[in-house]
Amino acid sequence: LKCLRTFIRKMQKAKVQKIIDTAYPKIIEDLGTGRSGIAPIELHKDIYARISGIKGARGEASKSTKAQYDWDNNEIYIYYPNMKNEEDVLRSILHEYTHTKQDHKKEKKYRELGYKNNPHEIEALKAEDQWKSYKS
Repeated sequence: LKCLRTFIRKMQKAKVQKIIDTAYPKIIEDLGTGRSGIAPIELHKDIYARISGIKGARGEASKSTKAQYDWDNNEIYIYYPNMKNEEDVLRSILHEYTHTKQDHKKEKKYRELGYKNNPHEIEALKAEDQWKSYKS
């Protein structure tokens, strides 16, 4: 059973990677280069395991965190077990890539407004609406 779960996870990871490989170059071409260049996309199993460096680490957001942009390292992280379908992957890429185009200096001030009122998040959420343009 453990071997089967690992196989399914690898299949899921490979499918997510294939979507990224197909759509990301088109997204970059359409949206242009981010402020710090083109952010690489890394696939990870879990946000807590990635941040802590502890394999198998889990936390309250393990099942819900889909993607994240690291302003300091200019990297996009996709948490592949939380991707349900192609739409999820494309929305996540568009959302996080939009952050690469934004002014990091304003982020601290904007976070104080809360997620729903943060102009960066509003713009990134709006960008997700274009996901069908990148559907395979």
